[in-house]
Amino acid sequence: MFNEGIVLILIIVIAVIWVVVFFYRSLYREEPLEQLFLSEYYVHDEEVEILLEKEGFEIIGGKFHVPMSFYLDDSEELPSRLWVDLVAQQEERWYVVRIARERMQLDWNAAGLRKQWLPYFYAFPDADGVLVVNLAERSVRLIRMEVGEPASTSE
Repeated sequence: MFNEGIVLILIIVIAVIWVVVFFYRSLYREEPLEQLFLSEYYVHDEEVEILLEKEGFEIIGGKFHVPMSFYLDDSEELPSRLWVDLVAQQEERWYVVRIARERMQLDWNAAGLRKQWLPYFYAFPDADGVLVVNLAERSVRLIRMEVGEPASTSE
């Protein structure tokens, strides 16, 4: 009887500790948007705003860039920038937005998507996708990426 009481008290203590830890972690966990730089600077392009709003997106941030550096043979630094035109939100999901310019080559096959848009998924892993606003076609395309498990090739 005495041992059953100790076991019951231990179970209750462990359950209380687990509940306290769970609530503490959920209370102080950062939301993905809290880590994102939201610029208030953006050129108000009415056509872009209309296209995004028509698709159910709300603009929450403006143009900014993320500096990047590539190192070649550990001796040459090649600086670069990753530009973001807007940040948009739909319900609780947020998206990086790029506006397709005339000189921007848009290749919609898998290799082209990987080459052009992979840096955005790397730089913004919490984003739910990349929105490409094409003013020439008056369209908004959503790009999402899923990475599978590595597999060997059989030849």
